[in-house]
Amino acid sequence: MYLITGSSGVYIIDPSVSPDRAEEYSGLSGLASGGYPLKAIFLTHGHHDHIKHINDWIKAYPSAQVFFSSNDKELLSNAFMNCSYMEGSEAVYSFKFSNLAGTYGQMAYKDEDVEIKAYETPGHTMGSLCFLVNLGGKKMLFTGDTVFRCSVGRTDMPGGSSKLMMDSVRRISKFDPELDIYPGHGPESTIGYEIKFNPFFEF
Repeated sequence: MYLITGSSGVYIIDPSVSPDRAEEYSGLSGLASGGYPLKAIFLTHGHHDHIKHINDWIKAYPSAQVFFSSNDKELLSNAFMNCSYMEGSEAVYSFKFSNLAGTYGQMAYKDEDVEIKAYETPGHTMGSLCFLVNLGGKKMLFTGDTVFRCSVGRTDMPGGSSKLMMDSVRRISKFDPELDIYPGHGPESTIGYEIKFNPFFEF
């Protein structure tokens, strides 16, 4: 999970951590009890390990907007497809969201000091999204399970496609080489580093 703090509010990408744990880790006193202006929650895809605490965050911040692609909607109600069965549970989800299906480069959210654009990048799942965050002039690409440092996400789970993954990676490779990447697992990187060292960026 990523917690982004701006002067006008707080934003979450992939609520895989509970509000209590996020408060403890971040040191933001009152975060767990609704004491911060949490404006929006962005979901890179519908797998359980990325959304498992979405309902806890919505309960604490009922006015926060949730952004998600309906192309992953069928994952929410199926423990096999959302992979919660891998953790020995049968989690299902139901929540309202602003639909980002079919978006590529459109503005999803804009506030005083933050702009967040959505890029649908299917491959890991059909509705996988990357989010380009511009926070006070600092740009960051949150890639979920599409691109990792020197690798890409699995394509052998329900909704996965190696062909669509390579199409998405090819589009991502066109971003600014100096752009920082923050993946859903593992260390951060840059577009330029991936072009140089990621074997999946060899076209």
